[in-house]
Amino acid sequence: MEALTPPRGLIADLITPLKLDGSIDGKGLEGILDRVTPFAQAVFLSSPCTGEGKNLDSDERSDLLEKALDVIRGRIPILIWVTQDTEEKTRKTILTLNKTIEGTRDHGQVFWVDTPLYFHSNRGLPAYYRDICSMVDQPFILHNDPELIRGVGTPFKRNNIRTSILKELTALDNIVGLVFLGPLDRAYNYQRACRGRTHFRIYDGDETNFLSYPSTSGVVSVGANLAPGAWHRIVQSSLLLKGEQSNGEDLRQIWELDQYLRGLKDIYQTMPAAVIKEILSDMGIIETPTCTFPVENIEKPKEEIKELMARSGD
Repeated sequence: MEALTPPRGLIADLITPLKLDGSIDGKGLEGILDRVTPFAQAVFLSSPCTGEGKNLDSDERSDLLEKALDVIRGRIPILIWVTQDTEEKTRKTILTLNKTIEGTRDHGQVFWVDTPLYFHSNRGLPAYYRDICSMVDQPFILHNDPELIRGVGTPFKRNNIRTSILKELTALDNIVGLVFLGPLDRAYNYQRACRGRTHFRIYDGDETNFLSYPSTSGVVSVGANLAPGAWHRIVQSSLLLKGEQSNGEDLRQIWELDQYLRGLKDIYQTMPAAVIKEILSDMGIIETPTCTFPVENIEKPKEEIKELMARSGD
């Protein structure tokens, strides 16, 4: 099977809506997807932080994916984080999610997002992915996040995928992209390493980096949960997806949107999942703001964001 071409543009990093008992809130998920999918080129499920993927086991991610597939029905691609804290658990999650896809008729495009250094060293990564890619047909998008790896307390020496290793990995047809967080100089090195693959995507995993120096592939956006329309307009403009040149009035509007989105991130960045869930719950989009972790002192940032959204018409 020929690997799918990954999407280009706005990738919405969705929160995971939960009921009071901790199970997936299907109705809430449908509400979020209805809010976001008209503006996004893809959605990202169970991401390690915003999507609380670090606290979701394989069965919970399978339930989340199944419910999302039922709502989206192939209209836009789905990315889902498959990583667990060991290689064995990660394999199990991939196989479980693969069964979920096989049992769904209109599944459309689905991409596995994997943070390999969460459970593996750089050494042996090409062999690991050759083995995994032989087991499943779905393509992989790698995820490089040095802060996430530092938080694991792993004994491995490196918090980033080595550039030489990434170059080897791009030789595998089923490795089709990378979500990148880290310094710009490393991003440039990664781009050079991947230039042999025409449709290989390197997405900005940091919204601020994209707003300042947009990549040519797109952005994985937390803020799209709150302001999908604004993020859509920014990404369309930054990537010139419509092939249009902006006039002076458009540039003024883009600058205002840029300031709005930066302001939102400044408020929610310390606890994005909890704050965003509170706001979406107040809006009636999700059933409860339940999180998989303890939440404290978010009333102030919640009100600040709601005021900012009101001023901007969201």
